[in-house]
Amino acid sequence: MAIRYTLYLLLGMLKFMLFSYFTKTDLSLHLTLMNLAGMLILSSWTLLIPWNKRRWVWLGLLLAHSFLLASDMWYYRYFEDFLSVSLLSQMTQMSDVSSGFTALIVPQDFLLFADSLIFVLLLFVFHKRPEVTTKQTRRRTAGILAVSGIVLSASLLTYRTLTEERQPTATISDMRDYYLFGFWGYHGWDVFKGVTGRPGDGLTAQEQQRINQKEQTNPTGPKQTPNIILVQLESFQASVIDQTINGEEVTPNLNQLKKESLYFSSFYHQTHEGRTSDAEFITNTSLYPLKSGSVYTRYPTNEFEPLPALLEKNGYDTAAMHAYEKGFWNRDDVYKNIGFKHFFSQKDYSKEKKIGMALNDQQFFLESIDHMETLQEPFFSFLVALTSHTPYEIDKEDQTLDLSGYEDPMLKRYYQTVHYVDTGVGKMIDELKQRDLWDQSLVIFYGDHDSGLVNEDSEMRKKADISSPVAAFELERRIPLFIKKPDQQTGRVMKENGGQIDIAPTIIDLLNLKTSYMMGQSLVDDQPNLTGFRDGSFRYKDYYYEADLTKASGEGICYDVSTEKKVEIKFCRNQVKDASEQLKLSDKIIEENELK
Repeated sequence: MAIRYTLYLLLGMLKFMLFSYFTKTDLSLHLTLMNLAGMLILSSWTLLIPWNKRRWVWLGLLLAHSFLLASDMWYYRYFEDFLSVSLLSQMTQMSDVSSGFTALIVPQDFLLFADSLIFVLLLFVFHKRPEVTTKQTRRRTAGILAVSGIVLSASLLTYRTLTEERQPTATISDMRDYYLFGFWGYHGWDVFKGVTGRPGDGLTAQEQQRINQKEQTNPTGPKQTPNIILVQLESFQASVIDQTINGEEVTPNLNQLKKESLYFSSFYHQTHEGRTSDAEFITNTSLYPLKSGSVYTRYPTNEFEPLPALLEKNGYDTAAMHAYEKGFWNRDDVYKNIGFKHFFSQKDYSKEKKIGMALNDQQFFLESIDHMETLQEPFFSFLVALTSHTPYEIDKEDQTLDLSGYEDPMLKRYYQTVHYVDTGVGKMIDELKQRDLWDQSLVIFYGDHDSGLVNEDSEMRKKADISSPVAAFELERRIPLFIKKPDQQTGRVMKENGGQIDIAPTIIDLLNLKTSYMMGQSLVDDQPNLTGFRDGSFRYKDYYYEADLTKASGEGICYDVSTEKKVEIKFCRNQVKDASEQLKLSDKIIEENELK
C-alpha cells in the first residue's frame, strides 16, 4: 500500500511541477509543501477503500486533477489568473473570448494527462500483486496522513501569517491566494467563499472618511454642458498609435487626431477578468474591477455613483450604443442601473456588412451619429466598438495594409482590423464635423484593453524588441486616450500617467460639476495620479511598481520608467499601501453594496 500511494502522490506532485513550468509561475518550497498537504487531505480517505476499487478512484482523481490544472493553465494564459466559482455567473459570456482561448492551447499541454497513462501501466504491474494490508492498518494510515496534511498546511499558513503580519484571507488577488494556499487550498477556499457568500464587515471609519472626503470636492468654475461623445475602441493598444508597417501608418486618422486633442501618452487599461465589461465599468463608475469575475454578471443591480446618472441629474440625455445583443454581459440591466436612459443595441442598427461579431465599426459609428441626433441636447453618448475583437476576423477585401514580413496570422488580422476601425474613426469625425456636432462637443476615444497578443513568445513582442519588465508592461498595459475639448484647435501630448478609472473624474472636472464618489481623479489637474492594477502593481510619477504575488505585499520591484532600471523600493513604498487600500475599498463598495 505504501509504495502504491507514494507513486500516486509522486505523479500528482510531478504534475504540479509541469503546470508551473507551462504557466511560468513560481514554484516555491512553501507552495510545493502546500500542494503536498492538499493532496494528503484530499486523497487520504481513499485508503479506506479496498484496492480493487481504490485504483479506479485514484485514476479518476488524477484525471480530474489534470482537467482542472489544464483549465487553470489555459485561463491563466489569457487572464493571468486562475478559475474561480465566481466565474460561473459569466460562463454564458465565454464565447466573447473562446476563440482567443483556443489559440493559447498547444500540443505539449496534454502532457498534463500523461500521469494517467503512466498510472494505467502501473495498474498492469500491480495486477498480479494483491494488497495484503489489513483494514485496520489502512484506517490508521488514512487518519495519520489526513492529520499530517492538516498540520502541515496549518503550520505553513501560521508561519506566513506571523512573518508577514497579514491575514491570509485579506488578499487583493486570486494569484496571491494561490501562492499562499496552494493549488487545492486555493480552489477549496474559493469554493467555500462561493458557497457561504462570506458577508463582509462593512466599511471601517477610515474607509468611510475616505469616501466622505472624495464626495466633498466642489467645482471651481461655472458649469459647462457640451455634448459628450465617449468611444471605447476594442483591443486598441497604444503601440499602434504612430506605428508604421512597410511605410504605412496603422492608425493615420487617430494620429491626425493628436494634432487637435489632448493625447495621453502614459495612459493604461486597468481591466481584469471581465476585459471589455471591466473597461466599461471602470470608465463609467471610477471603481476597480473585481479580483474574480465581472461586476456586470456578479453585481449587475448594485448601486454606484456612476457618470451617466450624474450627468442625467445635470440635465443630460444619456445613451449607450453597442451593435450587439443587448443581453450580452447583462448590458441591458447594467446600463439601465447606472443611468443610461437609452440603449441602442443590435436591433437598432442595420444589417449591413458584419465583421466578426457584429455590424462593422465604420457603419456602426455613422449610424450611431444618427441615433445621437434623436437625443435631447445636451447629450452623453457612450459607444462600444467591436470590429477589432479577437480573433480579428476581416474579409480579404478589407485587408489593405501591406504586412509582408509578418508571420503570425492572428497578429496580421489584428493590424488589419485596427486599420479598418481607424478608417471608421476618420469617417466618424468627418461626419460629426459636417453635422455641427464636433466643434462644441467633448469627444473622447480610448482603448479598452490589450490585444491578447503580447505574451512572451508572441511576434508582436519580438517585433517590439522588448528587453525589460518596464517595456513589457508598457506594451501590455498602455492604451490610447484622446480628449478633444469643445472648441479645441491644437493638440497637446499629456505625459502625466493615468488609467481608465480617471476618465469619469476628468469629464466631471472639465464640466465643473459637483462630483459624487469616484475613486479616480482628474487627468487635467495638478496632482499626480496613482494608477493601480488588480494585482497590486501600479504607476506613480516616474515609477512603476511590479507586485510579487509570491511574497508579502510591498516586496515587489520598483522601476524607474525612464531608465527601465530597478531602483530602491523606497521610491515606491508609500504608494504600495495606498494601491492595496484602494483595491480593498473598491471591492467592499461593490461586493457589499456600500454606496446604496
